[in-house]
Amino acid sequence: MAGRVCTTGVRLIPQVTEQLIAYDQARRTLTYQAQDLPAFVTLARNTWTVIPVGDSRCRVTLEAHFQARGALGMLASCAAVLQARRNARRLEADLGHYLRHGTPSPRKQRQLSRTQGAL
Repeated sequence: MAGRVCTTGVRLIPQVTEQLIAYDQARRTLTYQAQDLPAFVTLARNTWTVIPVGDSRCRVTLEAHFQARGALGMLASCAAVLQARRNARRLEADLGHYLRHGTPSPRKQRQLSRTQGAL
């Protein structure tokens, strides 16, 4: 299946392919799920919801589900939680920049140019 390939920063799962599995424009939600994961990961899914807060503001929530099994699964779960915490600040800053300016943040632009240069 086609999807977006992402680098995770987690050694046990260096890359994942994310596939959009649900989109609800009226409820302002989208859900994507990682595909072709190692056997010790049974589920990796994330749902984004945009909640209006006044006329010109919104709140974005993320609800992540990660399930794994075995010793490697336990390590992957710990790594996933740490990585999510580390990335939360970057995600908030990148999304805020994009919403305010209509362009990716300078940090995200550098990341994208490195990724495109590797292709």
